[in-house]
Amino acid sequence: MTIVALRKISLIGVMEDKAAVLEAVQTFGGCHLVPLRAAQKDLEAVPSGTGREATEALRWLVDCPAPRRVVSRDPLFDLAGVVEAANRNRRALLETEDRKAALEKRIRDVARWGEFTFPDMSEIGGYRFWFYEVPAGREKAVKASGAIVETVHREGGIAYMVVLAPEEPPVDSMPVPRVHIGSHALSSLLAQLEAVEIRLDDLWLERRDLTKWRLLLAENLARARDQAARNRAALETIDADRVFVMRGWARADRVAEIAQLAERLGIAALVEEPAPEDDPPTLLENAPAMAAGEDLVQFYQTPGYRSWDPSPVVYVSFIVFFGMIMTDAGYGLFLLVCLFLLRRRFQATALGRRMVRLGYWLAVSTMAFGVATGSYFGWQPHGGGLVARAAFIDLTDIDAMMRLTVTIGVAHVVAANLLNAWNAENLAGRLVSAGWCCAALGGLLVYLTGGTQSTAGIALAGVGVALVVAFGGEVRVTSLSTFAKRLSNISLAQPTEIDDWLTSFASNVGEIERR
Repeated sequence: MTIVALRKISLIGVMEDKAAVLEAVQTFGGCHLVPLRAAQKDLEAVPSGTGREATEALRWLVDCPAPRRVVSRDPLFDLAGVVEAANRNRRALLETEDRKAALEKRIRDVARWGEFTFPDMSEIGGYRFWFYEVPAGREKAVKASGAIVETVHREGGIAYMVVLAPEEPPVDSMPVPRVHIGSHALSSLLAQLEAVEIRLDDLWLERRDLTKWRLLLAENLARARDQAARNRAALETIDADRVFVMRGWARADRVAEIAQLAERLGIAALVEEPAPEDDPPTLLENAPAMAAGEDLVQFYQTPGYRSWDPSPVVYVSFIVFFGMIMTDAGYGLFLLVCLFLLRRRFQATALGRRMVRLGYWLAVSTMAFGVATGSYFGWQPHGGGLVARAAFIDLTDIDAMMRLTVTIGVAHVVAANLLNAWNAENLAGRLVSAGWCCAALGGLLVYLTGGTQSTAGIALAGVGVALVVAFGGEVRVTSLSTFAKRLSNISLAQPTEIDDWLTSFASNVGEIERR
């Protein structure tokens, strides 16, 4: 289990070679580029490197209801042009369909009033037309407003009434809100709808014509993604006059390859150790048997570069706890058989192979705990048979299960702190981790012995708390003088600082109890 050592790589070249360098670095595939300038607006306008535009274009063409025959080969195939044309067609077709839907609704609203055109306001003394669809029996309320009112026609118990007034009548004086029908006549709306439908036909024909490129587009999708990634990376370099600088992180064991690459490209390469203020990315590397632990760790949170790799611990713990939770030999056997029958479906990718291997162990763990507790599809055998005698864990013994759970939780806390101590940069960090181990083990000793060994347990926990208090502050203890300074800080500590210590201790104790 390890976090791979990295080196900071800076590549310096002339602008004329920038595109070639980007392509070569991408082909090399061993650099994690970091942005050297804040070009947020420019970066937002460029796909993140997944070739999203090409993927959307391909999906648009594949989903076409009546596609054309595909072109299987064309040496002059323009990938960028096809992607741009397909996405432009998609946007235009969707916008035109929305326009058609809006026109159809407007036509339905205006058709109830018939064909008419609005006169110029100067011809009618500055008056305006206000339209109302009034239910039968409420027409008198409109006429009582004192405005000029005309009933155009009646249909289905609705009176279509027009009010002539310089300003819109007050809302509270009308029985219903007014109807918005716009300024276009019905004939004008129908003409617009016809033009939109013709435009839709043209766009559908254009989409169908573009479908002939769907095979070549699919074959070149990876190239489109690579191009999108290079376009984005080009915005993350520093460009000054005729020189550009590109920076990234690479494995320490591949530095020689990068030097050879730089020599071949005719550019300068600067290799540096990570500085204390740097924040390198984390690259985990484990044996194939434990590789699935990386996926489990990254599902929650990837550890920091200067931390330690918990993948094997998480891998084993996940298998054990999964088996403890399921605790049924029948279900474990069923899971094992299903995975074995479907194993070929997961062999295509490395992730699939890791998950199958993990699944096998989960099934075995479930079966093992099921046999240990005597559970087979929820049935528990009784008597003196072999299956019954194999069960040695009684799930109904709450006290025993609680002791087991707490012990496992403390074991996790101790293991984590021991690994922290192993990877600590100084003695103070190691002593703090050792202090938490002592505190957890002391509390466990008191709990498991029921108080018979309370003196030893309390003493061990006290030593642990003392180590945490003495060495866990902001003052780094590197000598007797710094240790004395730390103790003086404790004596002058404010209540809030003491509260922080107690809260930290309580959180660790609470973690043990939750386990």
